[in-house]
Amino acid sequence: MRVDKLVSRVGAALLCCIFAVFLTSAPASASTTDLKACIRIAKSGETFAQMLANPGKFDCESSQNGVPPGTYWARLDIPASTKTANLPLTFRTASLWDDGLELAVVHADGAVEHYRPFLEQDIAPLRLGSTLVVPFEERQSPITTIYAKIPNSAALRGIILQSQLSLADEAIHYEMLLAVFYAAFMGLCIALLVYNLALWRGMGAPFLLAYCAMLVATLTYAIVTSGAPHYFSATLSAPERLRMTLVLLAINAAAVMIFIRHFFDASSIPKWLVRTTYIHSAAMVAFAMLHAALAPAYVQLLDPIYVYSFMPMPVIVGCYVTVAFRKRDPFLRYFLAAWTAPAIAITARVAFGLGLLPYHILIENSTLITLAIEALISSLAIGKRIQMIAIDRDRAELAEARAMVIADTDALTGLPNRRAFIRTLLEAPREWQLVLVDIDHFKRINDTLGHVVGDEVLVQLAAIITGYANDRSIIARLGGEEFAIATRVSPTAQTGGEQSPLVDAEKLLRLIRQTPMPGGYRITASVGVATRAICEEQDWIVLYRAADMALYRAKAEGRDRHVDYSMGRAAA
Repeated sequence: MRVDKLVSRVGAALLCCIFAVFLTSAPASASTTDLKACIRIAKSGETFAQMLANPGKFDCESSQNGVPPGTYWARLDIPASTKTANLPLTFRTASLWDDGLELAVVHADGAVEHYRPFLEQDIAPLRLGSTLVVPFEERQSPITTIYAKIPNSAALRGIILQSQLSLADEAIHYEMLLAVFYAAFMGLCIALLVYNLALWRGMGAPFLLAYCAMLVATLTYAIVTSGAPHYFSATLSAPERLRMTLVLLAINAAAVMIFIRHFFDASSIPKWLVRTTYIHSAAMVAFAMLHAALAPAYVQLLDPIYVYSFMPMPVIVGCYVTVAFRKRDPFLRYFLAAWTAPAIAITARVAFGLGLLPYHILIENSTLITLAIEALISSLAIGKRIQMIAIDRDRAELAEARAMVIADTDALTGLPNRRAFIRTLLEAPREWQLVLVDIDHFKRINDTLGHVVGDEVLVQLAAIITGYANDRSIIARLGGEEFAIATRVSPTAQTGGEQSPLVDAEKLLRLIRQTPMPGGYRITASVGVATRAICEEQDWIVLYRAADMALYRAKAEGRDRHVDYSMGRAAA
């Protein structure tokens, strides 16, 4: 199976699994009752006693969207089929822009219980999933109605939403499942963050740092939006958490945009799109900070601006997709597989913000659900990209190695050239025997037999020298018809022992003399020998000069012979 198909299927499977967990974990069993809210605005200074004495008319039909800010009463009728007597019950509702709520629970026998969760509960009422949880006391008489007072509601997309009455065990089970999801998500973010930071330090690729920034933003957003801070700070109010959520969501979206900017090949992205990405990212964060600073006083005015600030995001992402498609970017399929789910989540949140979709716990947590999918698939895409970078680097290193071999190799004979030969000697400081071999009357061969035969003679001589030299020797063609053999001088060689590995120049000359060349032609050579310790380039110059002088003398004395110059004479 191809990797891109595997990524797509893994993403789809994860999406289905995570949504299935939420759908099955949501308290929608027989022990859970969804409560429909009827609302009316509270009169100034109106108390629970006054409201219960004269409930007034509650609106049960109209939508809660579009109502003005203020303090509201909400009535939640309990269906007659719901069993509430002698059971540990828990009331749950969404956390919205208000100053908390108070409850009055009316029983069939006329008894009324009052709950002020933000003042009387030992445990903070705001729990995981950003919901308000109020446990009820057990009573023999069933509950008929729940009245809620919502003070200073900003009336932003609703007054009281997603209200439910469930068994306490069911509520605990639901909260535990949420804890597992948030813990798994945060663990995933931390693991990916550590891994990609290590990769970034090793590779220095900008897209890895952008991905790490996105993970940090996502992790921080997950911690705050989950409601976890309320477990550590009971005084933290819902509006304060929502203010932080606004800013963190915008920072997260900006980090996503910057990551997308680095996700594709930088050379294929036009500059205007890059500038637009950064301007839009800064604008989202700026609007979010303004919203958080002024809310809830101007929340009705600022919230639409905040929602609209996200709307260019799909357009900009579409531009990146279009450019990548035209450039046939190899990472486009990974991008589409990873970001389809977040795109759906962003669309759902914008639709909810505009009042086009009703509130649901899945919309509230859609960012985390889809970013979990994105993080997993993007990690596969990053792995693929790192693999391609590694392949490109390997190719570049191989090409560089080949170029160095070509630059250091004599093209005709395949032996190292002069530059490589000298570098090798300088890299291994020790005493060396240098033997220079020069073909006698080589110009006559080229003039009479032609350059093709002359090249064949050079190749044949290179083979003779290579076959003769031992494993301590380094052979090179220094240029023209001149060859060199450098042999490491061992202690046995210095003392004249029988196991000396040094080149026997006379034996080499005899071998050259007896070997037939192309066309049956035979050649002779002159050899100059010198020995010296090489520690730096000046030592090489002295050694080469001595061997070259010995070679010159061998030619002057009649050729087809060798001369060995001592270092003392060469220096003189």
